[in-house]
Amino acid sequence: MTSSKPVYTLIVSALLLTVSSQAPAARIPRAIRRAQSGVSVGIGYGMGRYQETLNAVPVDSESDGLTVYTVGLGYIGHRCASLYGGLRFTGAFGTAHYQANSALGLAGQGSSTARMTALDARLGLAIDDLWRQDRDTILIPYIGAGFHREVRWADPGTGNPGGETTTGGHLGIGLGVDYAIDRRLVVTLHALTGYTVGAQITITAPIALDVATETLESARLSESLGDRPYNVLGLAIHYRVDDHLEIAFTIRRATWSATGSAPIPIAGAPGQTPGVTRIPDSQSAETLMLLQAAIPF
Repeated sequence: MTSSKPVYTLIVSALLLTVSSQAPAARIPRAIRRAQSGVSVGIGYGMGRYQETLNAVPVDSESDGLTVYTVGLGYIGHRCASLYGGLRFTGAFGTAHYQANSALGLAGQGSSTARMTALDARLGLAIDDLWRQDRDTILIPYIGAGFHREVRWADPGTGNPGGETTTGGHLGIGLGVDYAIDRRLVVTLHALTGYTVGAQITITAPIALDVATETLESARLSESLGDRPYNVLGLAIHYRVDDHLEIAFTIRRATWSATGSAPIPIAGAPGQTPGVTRIPDSQSAETLMLLQAAIPF
């Protein structure tokens, strides 16, 4: 992925700065601790883009418009080099618009219900007082992991046989930068770079034609997608309403790719053995915009 190198360079440079710093121990600014520690709920909008290519030829693409909701839990300690952790569940539902390359014999376009669930976790250290004259900025190097499941081109109400379910995890290293503008306002930036883990696709595909009834017989098939680059960039603005409520606006963009590792059966002509086709390569991008409310610890 083209974004892997700059994201990786950003994180490694900041980690080297962290390791080389000889600053004395300090306390994490209270505004930042409040922004990072607590229970949160959120709602927003998600935009997804999925593109497949086969032998360098575009096969199909899909764009999603999803209503997104989140539930999160975070913690950061009081002192520098303290434990930092976070856990977030994300769910989404909406409409997926599908556009295929009709020159390859696929359906031209369509739309259906799309559903997505994800779980993300972080574990790292919060490091303060890296610059002697700046006590309002901290760095948070962390390890990030997550799980993602998305259902495409499937409508349980109509029994559409073309359903696709993509599942997989990711693992990477990340860096957060928190800046307390004042006692109420905190800006957070974060970046993660890593790889997908155990990604696979499960489809309901036609494998044979029943000549007597003139109907296609379908089966559910699963194939590995391989481990590929996974990158995230995010921005959040936190505002303290009072001692019991924080609100935040968050925007997060994730990109990843996949490569099929094996052929899958497809429908064949009557009396012939079904042929095979390779799973297309794919590139995915997902942008989430959320408004969150949190009760700080």
